[in-house]
Amino acid sequence: MSEGEGPFLVAGYRERAELLRDGLAREVLDLVVVSPSTPITPSIRALAVREKLGHWETDPARGRSIGFGTAGWVLTGSWPSGNASAEHERRLDLIIGRNRRSPRLAQVRVRQIDVPAEHLYVLEGLQITTPVRTAADLARDLPRDEALPRLRLLQEMHDVHPPQVLDLLTAMPYARGAAVARAVVREWAEMA
Repeated sequence: MSEGEGPFLVAGYRERAELLRDGLAREVLDLVVVSPSTPITPSIRALAVREKLGHWETDPARGRSIGFGTAGWVLTGSWPSGNASAEHERRLDLIIGRNRRSPRLAQVRVRQIDVPAEHLYVLEGLQITTPVRTAADLARDLPRDEALPRLRLLQEMHDVHPPQVLDLLTAMPYARGAAVARAVVREWAEMA
């Protein structure tokens, strides 16, 4: 592996263990590694998700994107505890539009919701929810104690603020968890 090389998928746990043991790689995502000198940034995490998803990677034309906990991790480096299905294995949150074919992929949680185009952007070829939409989804999806630290990270790293998230949640009043999310965001606002 050369310095600064992007992530790549290894053949299996044995190869992964050997590379990590010999100091030749650092794991970004389950079985996706980089050179030990490569800084782990949102771009590298986005590339790791693309590598892990392979041919099912996100595609705007097919209504596929990454959101919820996975978007939070790509943007901040912090995984919600509920995303771990086993040691080192992280479940990816793939969003597909309603009435779309739902893939059956190991370690992937598929959510069928229509996300407006203005709530999405592309990072390293990976379609992902914007930081503000990610904050709203994390506030809706995670327990309060897990959501608050991630909301603060999004604020620090991506300039997301409680009024932006409250405005978005107001625009999606019937979304699952929106009422609870508004209370979590108000608590976050009081902490700021």
